[in-house]
Parts: sequence; C-alpha cells; structure tokens
Amino acid sequence: MQAPLLISQDAQLLHHWRTALQGESPTVVGSVAALRAVSLRGASPVAWLDLSLPGLPPWSHPDWHHVFREQALPVVAASAHPRYTEAIAALQGGCAGYCHAYSPPHTLVQVQQVTSLGQVWLDRHLVHALIAAAQQPRPSHPARTTTWDTRLTLRERQVARMAAQGITNQQIAGQCGITERTVKAHLSAVFEKLGIPDRMQLALKIHGIPTPV
Repeated sequence: MQAPLLISQDAQLLHHWRTALQGESPTVVGSVAALRAVSLRGASPVAWLDLSLPGLPPWSHPDWHHVFREQALPVVAASAHPRYTEAIAALQGGCAGYCHAYSPPHTLVQVQQVTSLGQVWLDRHLVHALIAAAQQPRPSHPARTTTWDTRLTLRERQVARMAAQGITNQQIAGQCGITERTVKAHLSAVFEKLGIPDRMQLALKIHGIPTPV
C-alpha cells in the first residue's frame, strides 16, 4: 500500500492513522497550504484530511484547486463527528471520500484502497442518512429533468431504484418475479451504463447526491 499523506496537527489522530495505515512511512503536513511543497513521485498518494484542522480553508479556496487539479490528489475528508451536510460539502468540494476520523483500522485500509483506485468512499450508514434526507419533502420548485436513467431499460430502472433503497438481490428477485442471477445481470448492466462500480454510488446518483468528478 502506497504511503499516504496525512494532513493534521492532532498527535493522537496521527498516531491512529499511522497505526492503521501501516507500510511505508507517511508524509505528514500541518496545513493544506504546506502540500504545495510536497514532492510527489509516480501515482498520487491518498491524502487524509483532518477536518478539525485549525484554519482549514473553505472548499472554494485556491489551495484546493492546486490539490485536486494540479497535484490530482485523492483526498479523504475525516471527521470525528460525521454529519451528512459536512459530507455533501466535502464531496462537492472535490474529495474522494468521507469517513469517521477514528474508524477501525480495517475500515481505514478499505478507504485507502478504494480511493487510491479512483473510486468514492462513503460510510454506508451515512449513505442511508443522505438518501433519507434526499427523500424528505421539499418546497415546490420547477420540475427538473433527470438523466441518470435515460440509457436504461424499464426493468433496469426498476431494479436500480430498488437496489438504491438497500433491497437485497433476493428480495428484488421475489418482488419482480425474476431470478437472482437475472437481478445480478441487470445490476451489472446498470453499473456499466452509468460508469459506476457499486450499489453505494448507484444510490448517490439516483438520489441526486453529488460525488467528485
């Protein structure tokens, strides 16, 4: 596993991250601005960002353009008190992941592996909270055209919507009167057509929750 970049001034948190993300010695910096001085070789490492970092710039700050565009760093925003509003802001800002800062070591390793491959990580409990929030009644506004399902067949749309609600393949098969193998085939087609890897990103896309570009 490639040595990560750790962005924090919290000694306890840094110790937790170092212990979990064993391997080569990580590079530690105390601010986002300090990343400009970091020399990157080969593939960009995953950068772990402590959201309690003093003086953390807003996502619109030019320093983030440098991090996301020029250095092309996949950034995991880590919070000791995760909130769905904070998660949305981080993903909209360009982060590749959002998780609890003190997640168990095996979870942190999974986050590192997923985001290093260019995929998005979001804790499943938080995904459910985001979906629940997205489904709440909102003030009326002009109808917006959704385009996520334009390339899907009617059956693929049905299966995709059910999967995005957390319904298992077995339950989908029973409700649709098809086999689990057929459900898996439909989901594989949906993932390929939408250019996404899994159910988590399917749920985000269907419910209009933004993810990094």
